[in-house]
Amino acid sequence: MLEAHRVSSLRSRWEVREDDEPLLVLEAKGWRSAVRYTLDGLDYEVQSTWTGTQYTLTRAGSELARAERVGRKRWSIVTPEGTFHFRRRSIWKADQEWVADLETEEPVGAIRRTGTWRGDAEAELPGMPTPLAVFTLAVVLLMWEQAAAAAATT
Repeated sequence: MLEAHRVSSLRSRWEVREDDEPLLVLEAKGWRSAVRYTLDGLDYEVQSTWTGTQYTLTRAGSELARAERVGRKRWSIVTPEGTFHFRRRSIWKADQEWVADLETEEPVGAIRRTGTWRGDAEAELPGMPTPLAVFTLAVVLLMWEQAAAAAATT
């Protein structure tokens, strides 16, 4: 299980732990919804389009994965190995469920808020490779942050 704990309320920065051990720090980059992190000595970058509905995971300039339709009830992550489907748990909660396919009722895993005010979260994504699981968690954290910013401007 991955856990993300917001380090500062003023900046988009989360400490990510795996099974209670420090794994990495997600650090905001620039004005767009983007973060950088280092995992196993490799540098990764997560960037969104200006609309915030698509995110890419890159390493050394090469795209490794792409999240599509982010913010919708149903969205997906596309990789060369396959597609991972997600859905919002309910209209009242921002929690996300990983499902085998869009018609399946039973979730494979989930990403849940664990702190309403700080923006903490936990991700149970069994069997998903760690770089992809961190990307998925980063996308959801950035999606929640973007939604909170939009709500604050209305």
